Amino acid sequence: MQELTNRQLKLDRIPDPDVDPCHWDAFALTINGYEVAGRFEACEALYQEKNATTLTELRCALFFASRKDRYNYCSEGETPVAREFLRRIREKVAAGELE
Repeated sequence: MQELTNRQLKLDRIPDPDVDPCHWDAFALTINGYEVAGRFEACEALYQEKNATTLTELRCALFFASRKDRYNYCSEGETPVAREFLRRIREKVAAGELE
């Protein structure tokens, strides 16, 4: 999947975490979280501290979960965290909160 801006997001492009949680990692790569957050540490903080509030921050946190999962050899350990980020991302998009 190619990178998408927040304005390009539609609910049908965002995996439903309750239906198909297996393909969340491809969606996570529609943003370069390291670049958007400003640096690796900022992206990691959004993930670790679970303090992401905007759509962009949530997408960066999901991106970091994807990278973490990849470097842990797809252990499925990040799927519960990813589900929560996906739920919050979908809520933001549904509400039109695209910042």
